[in-house]
Amino acid sequence: MQNRVITMNVNSKSKAFTITEMLVAIAMSVVLMLALFELYESTQKIFFNTNSISGAEENAYNAYVVMGKFFDKWGVGVPSNTLSQGNYPPPAPNYISISSGSCSWQTCTCDSISFYGSLYGFGMVQNIDSNSNADVISCRLSDTNPSGSTAYYYLIRDGSFYYSNFYNTTPDIFTINIYPNNASCISTTNSNATISGAVIYDVTTGQNLSLSPGDILYSVPYQITFFCQPNQSDNNKNWLYLQTINEVTGTTNTQPIVPIQSLSFNVYPQGCIATNSCNMIEATIGVNSQAKNASGGTASITFSFDFYK
Repeated sequence: MQNRVITMNVNSKSKAFTITEMLVAIAMSVVLMLALFELYESTQKIFFNTNSISGAEENAYNAYVVMGKFFDKWGVGVPSNTLSQGNYPPPAPNYISISSGSCSWQTCTCDSISFYGSLYGFGMVQNIDSNSNADVISCRLSDTNPSGSTAYYYLIRDGSFYYSNFYNTTPDIFTINIYPNNASCISTTNSNATISGAVIYDVTTGQNLSLSPGDILYSVPYQITFFCQPNQSDNNKNWLYLQTINEVTGTTNTQPIVPIQSLSFNVYPQGCIATNSCNMIEATIGVNSQAKNASGGTASITFSFDFYK
């Protein structure tokens, strides 16, 4: 038997990337990376601007809520005296004052507005019961204010504020002894509180005064002012502030509300301030959104709110 030798020649070629192909691949990768980076950066800008605008809208809304709460009290329980000459009581219950101003460190409007209103409880005597106590429909009437200080009231009898002396410039001031305190009148038309002995203490005369059915009690008004100024706790950024002054004790409370860029007010109808006949307040609030405008600066958004008397 002959041995056969079979020889197989395998010709194998392995081909690597050329330098040109590698450079093209790298260039394409760079372009792709740049495109992804641009997309990421654009997305981040959109998110930041959207978030900033949402924050600005939230600040404006919070300002609207706080201002609306106090503008609702405008003129409520406020006596008037046409001879007061700018002092309290004002010449009319819906008296309002606007002072034009500007930010001291930049060009922007920074007005202030001031008015009067009863901020806390009121109520009406429904009847005098068999125990000689006054049954009262109480809408948050209380011996004390939320701060814990003594609450003071005006009495309205037969449609007019009560004066023990006609020549006094302000109505008599009273304190009450009521139970329970801060009763709600939202869902009742019947008496929900009692004033012991059917008497209230007249601070003006130093004597008790007997109550009668139909008598109305209003907490003594506060002077209420909205204005803007730098807030030292926020790097001197401009903030909306609220100030209330108790017209009996003179106690002043000032608190920041929200950061704003500008603040201005208009009242209607035109010329109503001079005649104390205003029935609408337009508040315009500029809020710094931190979003960038077309020139790269910080964008400011303006909101306008209307409050009606």
